[in-house]
Amino acid sequence: MRFRRERRVTYALKILLLLALSLLLTAGVVNFLGRIPATGFLLVAALAFAYLIYPAVERLGRIMPRVAAILFLYLGIGLVTAAVVVLVLPQLSDDARQLIASFPDLIARIQKEMIAPTNPLVRYIPAADRMYAANLPTQIGALIQTYGFATVERTLGVLLSTVSILAAFIIVPVLAAYVLLDAANIRRAFITLFPPRRQAKALAVLSDLDKTASGFIRGQIIDGVIVGTMIGTMLWLMHVRYALLIGVLGGVLNLIPYAGALVSFVPAVLLSLIYNGPANALVVTVLFAVIHQVDGNFISPRVLKASVGLSPVWIISAILIGSELFGVAGTFLAVPVAAMLRVLLMHFVPRAAANAENPPKVESPA
Repeated sequence: MRFRRERRVTYALKILLLLALSLLLTAGVVNFLGRIPATGFLLVAALAFAYLIYPAVERLGRIMPRVAAILFLYLGIGLVTAAVVVLVLPQLSDDARQLIASFPDLIARIQKEMIAPTNPLVRYIPAADRMYAANLPTQIGALIQTYGFATVERTLGVLLSTVSILAAFIIVPVLAAYVLLDAANIRRAFITLFPPRRQAKALAVLSDLDKTASGFIRGQIIDGVIVGTMIGTMLWLMHVRYALLIGVLGGVLNLIPYAGALVSFVPAVLLSLIYNGPANALVVTVLFAVIHQVDGNFISPRVLKASVGLSPVWIISAILIGSELFGVAGTFLAVPVAAMLRVLLMHFVPRAAANAENPPKVESPA
């Protein structure tokens, strides 16, 4: 009995130690990248791109040299990117320009609808509350103009002053190619840091961490494309303005799990309400709920949970904790860090991890 208690204490101490080391390591990486924002962006982008195309490089590498496989993939990606730039980018640019130009009119329309006594959606709200809600768009617009544009300007300034966009499009693929070509040597150098009797364990841990990181990156991109396509198609069918722009916004923001459909919901419903009426806005609201449920229950679990091994509760908790500790960077890094921590727990505290994933069944009293 005493031996069991000591083992439980040991497991608890191991878990706390892993948590502390993971937080310290994450904080160190985020702070380091924050001191070199442009270079850090290029390194992270190159690593993510390498993870994204690694399975295809491996498959093509079985029938052709690895260098040829990488060049072949780059050619295909370049053609797809060029098609997107030619076909989609002009429409996105037009939508963004029209939205910015019509922003004052949108605010005026929202304020008019909020204070209109005949509006069935707000007629039962007290007049004082309606006036307060009507002034919110103006206040939010002022905050965005004061702080949001300044932040975007500083961010773009850092990127553009350090390296041009053209250079980024060259550097990221080149760095990713070197990572792919030298992956075996990097793995071998890492394994040699451990004593021979620990190398097999280190290799297993490294392999699982690699699968988790690559699965998360590919899963998030696939999920974002699907969610963005569903949102854009739905809004286009419902004749909502700027459907393509909102769909792309939803797909990009879906890099933060479950955020795409939720964040794009507000502008889509407001635009639908202003230009198409309450009935159209109600249908759009229902369809957004359907998209969110389809993504949360069918798409995301298959492309994300299968790769990171975390339930939606743990994913959302990790995002909240990461954003609280490290801001925007923590929001993006929270889920892969949590997934890697799960891998470490499974390897170094296997019994505790197994109990956490498969809790004992509680039998009901007879």
